[in-house]
Amino acid sequence: MNRVILLDFEDKDKEYFEQENIDTFLIHTSDFASLPAILPEAKTIFYQMNWPVEKEVLPAGLAEKIQEMVNSGTRVVCFVGKGHLYQLTGVIGAYPDIHFQEMTPGESLLVNPEMPFKLLFDRFSENIAFIYKLLPNSFGADIWEVPMALNESCRIVAKSLDGVPVSLIIKKGRGFIWLLPWFGQNNIRVADFIVKDVFPLMELRGKEAGPMDWIDKEEYLFPEIKKLFLQKEEEKKRFEERIKELDEKIKTLRETQQEEFNRLLKAEGRELKEAVSQAFKYLGWGKVVDVDEYWRNVIRDKEEDLWLIEDTSQPIEVCLRKEFLILVVVRSSKNWATDDDCILLQRFKGRRMQEFDNTRMKAILVGNYFCLQEAKLRNNPFSQHQVEEAEKDGNGLLTTYELFKAVKAEKEGLIAREEIRKQLKEKTGLIHFTY
Repeated sequence: MNRVILLDFEDKDKEYFEQENIDTFLIHTSDFASLPAILPEAKTIFYQMNWPVEKEVLPAGLAEKIQEMVNSGTRVVCFVGKGHLYQLTGVIGAYPDIHFQEMTPGESLLVNPEMPFKLLFDRFSENIAFIYKLLPNSFGADIWEVPMALNESCRIVAKSLDGVPVSLIIKKGRGFIWLLPWFGQNNIRVADFIVKDVFPLMELRGKEAGPMDWIDKEEYLFPEIKKLFLQKEEEKKRFEERIKELDEKIKTLRETQQEEFNRLLKAEGRELKEAVSQAFKYLGWGKVVDVDEYWRNVIRDKEEDLWLIEDTSQPIEVCLRKEFLILVVVRSSKNWATDDDCILLQRFKGRRMQEFDNTRMKAILVGNYFCLQEAKLRNNPFSQHQVEEAEKDGNGLLTTYELFKAVKAEKEGLIAREEIRKQLKEKTGLIHFTY
């Protein structure tokens, strides 16, 4: 049965194929447990890789199962959208030469002159919404075959004007894996064209290859060549086991060390306050006090979110009245910082100065503004007026991305924790750390 699997597509895409009388299964990588029952009958798999943010590692065993199918003749077509390399290799397996380097959609491409490939790109190249360069090296205009690290046959389908491949077909056993750019909402139309027009042409060309292809079958190979094939498979197995081991380490480190700081860039509300608190603890403040917890048995307005105290030798009550104190207000928003957010700094600080009879205080607004945007693309959320007012009052305005970068810089050995704390204590207005 010529069954097609749509992997990580949408319901409307399945309906599109079914209207074309194509036997179709829609499934998501997260539901891998239900895949084995339908995989053996699938001759074609279309996979949409488009996860701009990192998510859980793909199910173990998925890549191995799909590679077995490819060896047996299945054709896997991957539309490579924004994402991370492990989100591709977790489905098709590891290929050491492949990496991602973003390029601008709309740039002219050099397309393999063979008819099936040229036909596809002539028709759909204007619909490319996202595109990666897939190999680290550039190849000349007449080079369309690439040796892979594991000796799979690899054909370049299209490349950038500077010769770097952007679409590849990796031949493996009787099947292949085809990496294509991201055509956005037109992915399903491209997939339909591939099933109806490209695959039949490729099969026709395969039949024209000649009647002597059987000569390379195992029963005709001399023992020294068979020995090398066995060595190749052993090397491949060791390589894939090593990749799995590294993937496990990456997953563990991401969960235990990275994720708590990633929350600075994506969390809101209580979760964001906890992330900011954890970051300050990591930077070595003697006491990071959750104000809600401190006053939990007292009926009063809690107002600011955290207190930062460096002195560890005295009780909190003594420090509040005698030591230098930083009041932290934590906010998040999908837009700019509001004037109300900034006005609260001085208001809360004034109240605490009176309450604790202590003028050695500073207030800092820590904000995860533009929280739905990628962190490095965010604008400065504070207006010039807000910055000037904070400077006059001796207060600070700090984005969670700036705090994240400071933690990252400390881990990279570019700045000491003591220096980060010193700059937080001394700088007013819009706070940028210098390394």
